[in-house]
Amino acid sequence: MLHLKVPLAVGTLQWGTTPIDKVVNAKGCISEQEAASIVQDFTNAGVTLWDTAEGYGGGTSEKRLGRLKSPEKSVLMTKFLPVIWRGFFAGDMERAVRASCRRLQTDKIHIYLLHSPVHWRSLEYWIERGADCKAKGLIDAMGLSNCNADQVRRAVAAGRKYGVDIVVNQVHFSLLDYQSENLQSMQATCQELNVAIVGFSVIGQGLLTDGLSKETYSSNRPAKMLRLKFEDLQPLRTKIKNISRYYHKNMAQVAINWCICHGVVPLLGCRSSKQAKDSIGALGWKMKEEHVKELDEVALGRSTLDSPPLRRMFFVALFGVVMKLCQICDALGFCTVE
Repeated sequence: MLHLKVPLAVGTLQWGTTPIDKVVNAKGCISEQEAASIVQDFTNAGVTLWDTAEGYGGGTSEKRLGRLKSPEKSVLMTKFLPVIWRGFFAGDMERAVRASCRRLQTDKIHIYLLHSPVHWRSLEYWIERGADCKAKGLIDAMGLSNCNADQVRRAVAAGRKYGVDIVVNQVHFSLLDYQSENLQSMQATCQELNVAIVGFSVIGQGLLTDGLSKETYSSNRPAKMLRLKFEDLQPLRTKIKNISRYYHKNMAQVAINWCICHGVVPLLGCRSSKQAKDSIGALGWKMKEEHVKELDEVALGRSTLDSPPLRRMFFVALFGVVMKLCQICDALGFCTVE
């Protein structure tokens, strides 16, 4: 199990610095000064787990984190993207690990995740390749991303066979999908096998915050991905709002704290020091069990684990193309932020 001083992780999905990142991210690329402030705020609060990926900005997110992180106070978690053109050579993952190490300015990745279980090679094949990397001292442990209960069980079994611990499953985990049978089955399996859950989109990219309006809802990606109607959210949002008043917190802080109460490590993406400080406000207190149960009862059940494999394959392929384009921009020196 992943043990942290503070049960919180910081995501750097929007930390890429290429022109493509500037287009993909609605508000553009964040400045180096803002990113440095975010790192300092979380480090001061005792947050040590940093999440990135080779696919985020084609590795420019890793580069930025490598420049700004505190070496002695950082647990690094990055991801390998199993795109269709990988898997023909046994050294594909090792090359990717070594490249991530260079960008992150480290000799070893603490937790190396398989970004998706969808590939023409088996899940077990990639776990074996990860074990090879561990044997060479390149990683400490492996993790998973977007894996269901059966996939978690298979990965843990493969890890035991080949000699690498599976310590994390990173999945969409929030009040938007808690009632999903697939999600709850996955959670029970992770608890049984001592695999930590790191939950992303815990506030639904704004769906579970005070600032949501019909205008901001219309462009919300999780709402489109989960096929949610604005009216579907209102009973849940009302309950969160009422509980937030009780604790003198905002809605986002309640949604984050709810995850922590369920033993999940919330993964929070931040674009500003203000957002960082707001997220830190979810720490240092704990909701009463009665309030946790009240939220459980009104939670929705729209889990991404319910998505069909073909849809996931399309996403990985598209993400892979964007990753390559970002890498080309980076190689040609077309980064928008230094």
